[in-house]
Amino acid sequence: MSVTLPVPAQAVVELRRARRQQRVATIDWVDALYKAYLAALIGGFAVLGLSSAVGDGQVGATTLATVRADGPAWIGVAAAVVVAVGLRSGSRGGPLAVEGPDVRHVLMAPVDRGAALRGPALRQLRFAVFGGAVTGAVAGQFAQRRLPGATLAWLGTGALTGVVIATLGLGAALVASGFRLPRPVASLIGILLVGWAVGDGASDRLPASPSSALGHLALWPLRFSAVGLAAVAAAVVLVAAGLWWIAGLRLEDAERRTGLIGQIRFAATLQDLRTVLVLRRQLAADLPRPRPWVRGRRGPARVPSWRRGWRGVMRWPAGRLVRLVLLGAVAGAALRGAWTGTTPLVAAAGVAMWIAALDAVEPLGQEVDHPGRLETYPRDVGEILSRLLGPAVVVMLAVGAVAAGTAIALAPDRTWAVVAAITGLGLALAAAAGAAVSVVSGAPDPTGTGQVAVLTPEIAGTATVLRTAGPPMLAVLGTVPLLVARALDRNGDPALRGALIGLVIAGLTAATGFGWVRVRDDVRRWFREVSEQATGGAARSGTARRGGAASDEEDFDDDVDDEEPAR
Repeated sequence: MSVTLPVPAQAVVELRRARRQQRVATIDWVDALYKAYLAALIGGFAVLGLSSAVGDGQVGATTLATVRADGPAWIGVAAAVVVAVGLRSGSRGGPLAVEGPDVRHVLMAPVDRGAALRGPALRQLRFAVFGGAVTGAVAGQFAQRRLPGATLAWLGTGALTGVVIATLGLGAALVASGFRLPRPVASLIGILLVGWAVGDGASDRLPASPSSALGHLALWPLRFSAVGLAAVAAAVVLVAAGLWWIAGLRLEDAERRTGLIGQIRFAATLQDLRTVLVLRRQLAADLPRPRPWVRGRRGPARVPSWRRGWRGVMRWPAGRLVRLVLLGAVAGAALRGAWTGTTPLVAAAGVAMWIAALDAVEPLGQEVDHPGRLETYPRDVGEILSRLLGPAVVVMLAVGAVAAGTAIALAPDRTWAVVAAITGLGLALAAAAGAAVSVVSGAPDPTGTGQVAVLTPEIAGTATVLRTAGPPMLAVLGTVPLLVARALDRNGDPALRGALIGLVIAGLTAATGFGWVRVRDDVRRWFREVSEQATGGAARSGTARRGGAASDEEDFDDDVDDEEPAR
């Protein structure tokens, strides 16, 4: 009988060193630098072109004074949210995703666990710094179009701010994981930080929140404040503390997180958004409540799909409800910024509402997860899916009301209040349509059959891009009422008329998305039939050509045989 012996510590260390050297040896640094150069060049030209095409002008003196006075507190809200998310992730085993064999052998071997974990942590820190710097620089490019100051100052300050925000979130997650912070405590600390930051921005009675230091850092091109250095110091201290106490990671949480992260990456590679959402909820422990918030009536229902959808909504966890409210508030703040002249914020509002709608269409997603069961129902698949959209639309109308209320609260004005209410309605409908299209699309067909088989490679590539970016764009089109109303208001025309015209456009956009959910199954069936006919026709043509060639060879052989006696 064979006995499995534990791996010696020295062998584990040598194995990890050899594997690391092998990965480094396989990297073509010239090719990697060339790809990075192309990505930076293309991305830079795209950002510069987009910021120039928007055409937003400099803010007025009143708005500039408001930005200087209240900007640090509201920018600090973003830092507070990132820290709260990091604490929540760290209390659940994040932010590292260690490979399965490393969890079972390296972390359980008689070696320093901290030394084994600092390598992946530093790689993740490096990626976070790079992503934060790029995102911050892009934000700085758009900010310098609206605010006074040198372009290089805004780019540099924006990149530094992005790096600080990213490192604050990662450092908070590492500290929470290393100290094994309980989940309720981590959630409570995050709620207190976000609440303090929001209260600081909404009222002058509260003392300045700790996150407002990041806002002072972000606005250095307007006015230098040494308080911004406190944000940089806090980020460095959090990351250093997280790396020092990283050995406190729970092995059970690490193994669970590793398996889920691997599945999420595979699903993301396949562009299967629905699977990514389901696995992400499992990773965040975002599970349905065992008891509903409100118990509905029992007995037969006139509209079973309506009752089923609301029963699912009543079992949503509190975290999901809070997330919807926060996303609605973010969308409202972005709408207010877009009304004042910062046009790119309409994309932020649309994407925030689209993310909220991905939760709202959960009843639809659960049916899409069981295609075999759908085909057994006595009704058409498209009809069943379209009936499940009712609860999602009502939920998104509530989120749109939160967005409109937030936008109005930031600047109470009668004209703006009407425009915000109409825009919230259109944005809610368009976001629900975009999320429904994302969920029913599912993953691309890996066999290459269906509609892709009858398309040229160029058209198939365009279809893939539209399939990925189309649903968020549907949600962004819900902000058309605001854009049309703003354009008419600047020309002296009634803004209400522009908002109503934009609402019609947003409603037609939403109707197109809902209609696609209704007829998608029929369209796929038609594409499948066309593909089969095209494949069958090509097979018959090939058979005919092969048959014709065989007949010619037989005739040639017959001619040769006939000529043999003559020779």
